[in-house]
Amino acid sequence: MVAYKCKTCGGQIEINGTTGFECPYCGSKGYLSDEDFKGNEEFRKRLLQFYRAEALKKENDYSKDISWFCRGQDSYTLAGGDPLMIDYMLKTEHDGYVCYLARESVIYVFDRAEDAKTFLAGVRRLSFPPADDKLHRTVPELKMELGLESGAYALVFRRYPNFYPAEYFRPWASEQLAWVISRMENICCLLKYSGIQHGNITPGSIWVNPVTHEGALFGDWRRVQSASGVLDLSAVRDTAIALAENTRDPKELYDFLNSIPEPDAFLDFEKWDKVIEKGFGGHKFVKMTI
Repeated sequence: MVAYKCKTCGGQIEINGTTGFECPYCGSKGYLSDEDFKGNEEFRKRLLQFYRAEALKKENDYSKDISWFCRGQDSYTLAGGDPLMIDYMLKTEHDGYVCYLARESVIYVFDRAEDAKTFLAGVRRLSFPPADDKLHRTVPELKMELGLESGAYALVFRRYPNFYPAEYFRPWASEQLAWVISRMENICCLLKYSGIQHGNITPGSIWVNPVTHEGALFGDWRRVQSASGVLDLSAVRDTAIALAENTRDPKELYDFLNSIPEPDAFLDFEKWDKVIEKGFGGHKFVKMTI
């Protein structure tokens, strides 16, 4: 491998894991240009692999999830007689199931196995554009299925670090609510692409990561149907209003939230993008205090 020297002190610089280099002797930081990589394509390839691995490591670093803490524990008995212990931060009861926010999982325990199968069938109706490899993080990713002794059935989904229901952080200031709406609109485009409607977009079913500004849609996937009308897009507006601290500022936000959705999710997203440009001065990453 080629050794690169620090321009400040002459020491050999090292990869620092944040898409750059750092000198271990004087602390100087720097980046390599395309010109620097000429003649070293193998090094460039390995460097990109390193960066991807580092990014993946950060995405799964639960030690940085400082908001999570255990509030309770529930126990179940598996069909084979072994215990199932769930340490959870949040527990919500719904029609036919209980949902737990555990440290590394989102766990649904259904009263009936049939409902669990219907839920999974709804999730599996999703289709993903081949060019986008991050959309899988916006919907439930199954880790395992567990039959329980009582006849109930558990579905265990992946929970990435720092993902929580949006209602956990309400009320939302407009500048933060803007990116939540963007994530919801983006998910609606995925639903449109898949030819389905979710039917349960609410403040509790939209999960967000306040650190990275990502979003995910949980809720009740038993309600999934073939796409018809603007039910989900209307629910995005209702959800945003329920989460908002102030829907009247900027005016463009108020007008959007009180407008009739466009007949197509992609057109509605374009409409929202104009709100971002005119009402919020363009796309900006405003760090959220949690």
